[in-house]
Amino acid sequence: GILPAMSQTTFPAMGAALAAGAISVWVIDRFSTHIAPLREAFARRWASSTANPVHPSIGLWKTLLLLHSYSWELIWWLRAPGLWLFQLLRLVLFTVFMLPGFIPPFLFYLFSHTVRKNIPYGKRFRQQLDVYLPYEPGDASHTNKKYPVVVFITGGAWTIGYKVWGFIMGQLFQKNGVICVAPDYRNFPQGSVNDMIDDIENSIGWVIENIESFGGDLDQISLVGQSAGAHLSALMLLHRVAFDVDRENEGDNKKWDVSRIKHWVGVSGPYDIVTLTPTLHNRGFHKRIFSGLFTDPKTQSPLHFLYHLFSPPQTPKRRGGKKWIGRKNVERLERLKKKFEALPQMHLFHGTSDDSVPYQQSEKFAAALMNAGVHTETTLFPGKSHTDPILEDPVTGDDPLMIALLRIAKNIKSDQGNSEFKMKCLTHVQPSFMLKIARFCNPF
Repeated sequence: GILPAMSQTTFPAMGAALAAGAISVWVIDRFSTHIAPLREAFARRWASSTANPVHPSIGLWKTLLLLHSYSWELIWWLRAPGLWLFQLLRLVLFTVFMLPGFIPPFLFYLFSHTVRKNIPYGKRFRQQLDVYLPYEPGDASHTNKKYPVVVFITGGAWTIGYKVWGFIMGQLFQKNGVICVAPDYRNFPQGSVNDMIDDIENSIGWVIENIESFGGDLDQISLVGQSAGAHLSALMLLHRVAFDVDRENEGDNKKWDVSRIKHWVGVSGPYDIVTLTPTLHNRGFHKRIFSGLFTDPKTQSPLHFLYHLFSPPQTPKRRGGKKWIGRKNVERLERLKKKFEALPQMHLFHGTSDDSVPYQQSEKFAAALMNAGVHTETTLFPGKSHTDPILEDPVTGDDPLMIALLRIAKNIKSDQGNSEFKMKCLTHVQPSFMLKIARFCNPF
C-alpha cells in the first residue's frame, strides 16, 4: 500500500522536475544573446569581489549552468519528492534557529583579510580552497614564525559538501594560532567517490608545496575530516599506502608522501558503507544514490578496504590439504606492514547520540587500525549528535572537540595541564532556547 502510493506521487514529481529543468535550460539558451551585456557586467563586478567563489578557469556563466544541471540531476537521484524533502525542511529550520550563532562568524569569513578565499589548487570545477591565517597579512612579526597546519575536509553526505561549511572551525583554529586550510571537492553527481578522493589528494599536494609561503610548518600538518570528509580522507590515506606498496618498484609516481601528515582525525565518520546504507536510506538518502557514488561499497569503505589490504588472495596450490599464501603475497604483506608504520597517528571522535552515523562505526574502524599496528585513539562524546562537535558546541563555548584538536595540532600532551593551554573561543550570541529548538529540528 505504501510503496505504490509513493510511486504514484514520486514518479510524476520526478517527471515534473526533469521537465522544469529542461524548460529552464531552453529558456536560458534561447534568451542568452539578449542578456549577454547584463551577464558580462555582473560577471566583471563579481570577479572583483574578495568572496568570489567562481573558479577562474570556469567562469561565472559556466558555473551557473553546471550548478543548474547538477542540481536537477541530484533531485532525480534523490527520487523527488521523497523523505529527503522533509529532511531538507528540517535543515532549513535548523539553520534559521542557528542564525544568531552563524551570522557573526560568517560575516567575518566574507570580509576578513585573514581568510584567503577561493585559491585554486587545480583547474577543475570546485578545485579551490580557503586559508585561515592566524595573523594579519602584512604583519612583519609573523615572518620568522611557523604555524601548525590543519587541513579540514568538510562533510555533506557526499552531495552538499562545501568548503565554506568549515568557516566556524577555521576561525577557531586561526584564533588559536593554527593555519586552517579548507579545500572544496567535487560532489555527487558531478563526481564519484574516487573523484572526491582525487580532489582531496591534490589539495593536500598543494598544501605541501605552498603552505610554507603562508607561514605554515611542514612538520606539523594534521588532516581532519568530518562525516563524509572523514570517510574520504581516511580512504585516501589507505589508498596512498596501497599505491606505495604496489608501485614500489615502478619508479616514483607519488604525488606526496603519507609521512608528511603527522595526525589524522576523523569526526563522526562513516567507515563501513555496506552496513550504513540502510540507515541513511531510512533517513531520506535514497539507496539508489550509492550505486552512483560507489563502484564497490566494500573496497570504498575504509574498514573493508583495510581488511582487503591484509587479506591477500590465496593461491590454488595446496600443502597438507590446505590453501597457502604464495611467497609474493607474503612479501607484499611485509612491505605493507612497513608502509603502515608511516601512517600518521589516527584519532577518532564520535557522539554517542549520532543518529546519522552510529558511533560503532568509529569503534570498529579504530579496532581494525590497531590490529594493523596503527597508533589509534578513540574518544566518544556522551549525548552528542552528528553535528554537535562542529556546529552547536563551537557557538556556545562548550567545545571539547576543538580543545582536543588544538592539542593534537600543537602537539600539546594532555598531561601538561590546562596551565599550558588556553583556548580562545568565538563570541557567543546563540540564545539557549533557540539552540534547543535548532537541535530538535536538526536532520542529522
